[in-house]
Amino acid sequence: MRKSKWLQNVLLCIGGVFLFLAGIGLGWIRCRQTETAFWENILIAPEPEECVACDNLQGPRFHAPCLLELSTGELTELEIYEPCHRYSGELAPDQDMDYNVMTFGGSGLPLFIDRMEEIQRCVAYLPEKAGGEIEPFYYCRDCRAKLTKVATQGYVLLDLYDLDAIQVYPVEDSAEYPIRIYTVTMAHDEDQGHLVVTNIGHLFES
Repeated sequence: MRKSKWLQNVLLCIGGVFLFLAGIGLGWIRCRQTETAFWENILIAPEPEECVACDNLQGPRFHAPCLLELSTGELTELEIYEPCHRYSGELAPDQDMDYNVMTFGGSGLPLFIDRMEEIQRCVAYLPEKAGGEIEPFYYCRDCRAKLTKVATQGYVLLDLYDLDAIQVYPVEDSAEYPIRIYTVTMAHDEDQGHLVVTNIGHLFES
């Protein structure tokens, strides 16, 4: 009798382990299928008539670094200085140095801009878990490759000043990127639950 119960317990344990491993295997297969479908979509989705990142026949649109929301294709320039209205992507020769404003970028992203003698900066607040998965139909295949090397969801930081050499940076806590006359820093605000992205300008520094 004891041997019979012992054998039953052993068989139950073996059966439980088998079911557990089978569940893991099925979950892994489904995960792989989902991942494969995602990357297939990245590769085969039709290209747009104009890529939101690199298509601009008139030259650079943005002097300052930009935040790109991958799921919507919305670009938000972390603009500090007044743009030149004659030459796209360049700065105006004269700058108003008594300028403080709150404005909104792509997807309604709030921006706080200070342009004063002592500090020139643009600050954006990204909510936690902001943005969804990349929507490939906003981007050409070359840009999809560049973007997905860095991130597949949420936001990325772009330097679009030279459209022939677009630079892509991850948006993550404690990051710091020197980009031409700018320095972009990122820090998590635990109290507010935001990622604070700050672009500091150095136009007037020798």
